[in-house]
Amino acid sequence: MALMILRKIASELSGKIYTIMVDETTDLSNTEQMVLCLRYVDDDLEVHEEVIGLHTLESTSADMIVSTIQDILLRLNIRIDHCRGQCYDGAYNMSGVRSGVATQLIRLESRALYTHCYGHALNLATQDALKGVKIMKDALDTVFEITKLIKKSPKRDIIFQRFKDDVTIASPGLRVLCPTRWTVRAEALASIAENYHALQLTWDVAKDATRDTEMRARIGELPLKWRSLTFFMGFHLVESFST
Repeated sequence: MALMILRKIASELSGKIYTIMVDETTDLSNTEQMVLCLRYVDDDLEVHEEVIGLHTLESTSADMIVSTIQDILLRLNIRIDHCRGQCYDGAYNMSGVRSGVATQLIRLESRALYTHCYGHALNLATQDALKGVKIMKDALDTVFEITKLIKKSPKRDIIFQRFKDDVTIASPGLRVLCPTRWTVRAEALASIAENYHALQLTWDVAKDATRDTEMRARIGELPLKWRSLTFFMGFHLVESFST
């Protein structure tokens, strides 16, 4: 089925110009993954953005990413000289002027102009603006610490799940706060609000179950931070901007 869909996309792209969109990340198993999308306009002037696949990378070097892109295009019989655009984040391996992915593909096709992803640029601009609003920055730091302390520890996660099931059964649980993607933070913030009571119950038990002095101190600081007026104000300000 997947191959049939890819063949259909390749057939529709035949002879058409297109844009390459790529992003890479590390999944939960610590494996580097790259997603490749192709954007093009059909004969009816309708814009299409097709996900071509999620591909495992041995590394996130520019050479490896370019090699993978070329291999995918070759397998689909899509010509690189029909590429007219590239859209990635601003990481050095993607946009580096000497040997980044964009630069290497421009050497193959000079008309494949690079555009810094607008969504990524928005996130960067928002984060820079946020640094000037201390109350919001501190609230986000606290939320990030909460989700990290719970989700990165199986023991604390089990404690939290037990209280959540007793107190807020309908809640979907915690969502890890993404430190770099502003526009996907709404769910993480909502999960903190929905599980507030369960989290309150979690801290004391989690602290008693922890022997490491530094970790006990980190856990002990959280209730003081998130019960403060400044945290509530900052939290609701961030939440209002995220939804």
